[in-house]
Amino acid sequence: MRYQVDAILFDLDGTLIEPAIDFAELKARVLEQCTQAGVDASRWASQPALEIIARAVAELQQDAADRARNLAINADRAIIQIELEAAAHVQPYPGVQQMLQALIDEGYRIGIVTRNCREAVDLVLERWPLPHQALLTRDDVTHVKPDPRHLSAALQALNAGDARVLMVGDHPMDIAAGRSIGAITALVRTVHMSEERIGQAAPDLVLDQIVDLIKHL
Repeated sequence: MRYQVDAILFDLDGTLIEPAIDFAELKARVLEQCTQAGVDASRWASQPALEIIARAVAELQQDAADRARNLAINADRAIIQIELEAAAHVQPYPGVQQMLQALIDEGYRIGIVTRNCREAVDLVLERWPLPHQALLTRDDVTHVKPDPRHLSAALQALNAGDARVLMVGDHPMDIAAGRSIGAITALVRTVHMSEERIGQAAPDLVLDQIVDLIKHL
């Protein structure tokens, strides 16, 4: 099936570039920071690291504003360290750079929306330029995906507020974010994604590899 769209938003890790972040280690460090701050964050352990931090900080702010501020700073530093370590080793999936340039040449507006920090993303792009027209990391927005405002901000940067949009990612949160703004959604299959979880995410399109996308446009 072919889809008629004007703008395409891409996730970064696991979608355009090979995943290198150890998310288990990342979450463990965040949970450790929460424990040191006096918060038992194990009740939120099933959630992503950024959401764990937000919950822990919100709880502390009720009566320990200084500890809340220190937790936010220390947990962010722990995440950035892991992201920078990963950024030094990643590379794009084969054919990604050529695919992105071809899409731009064909008139599609291309944006990248990632929960990674700006410093790590810039490090990746210095080594592996990925053609795009807008890039919004977590440092560039107040609300990160799956909050729809992350994607909406990218569309605004692309001057594509009224465009027909496709959101492409490798995680159910990418699909949820895309659906929340009325976008067509595409999920890139990974070894970590079971068929059951893909079915639960219910994307419009499932890709065995990212470069297959161009066949559906």
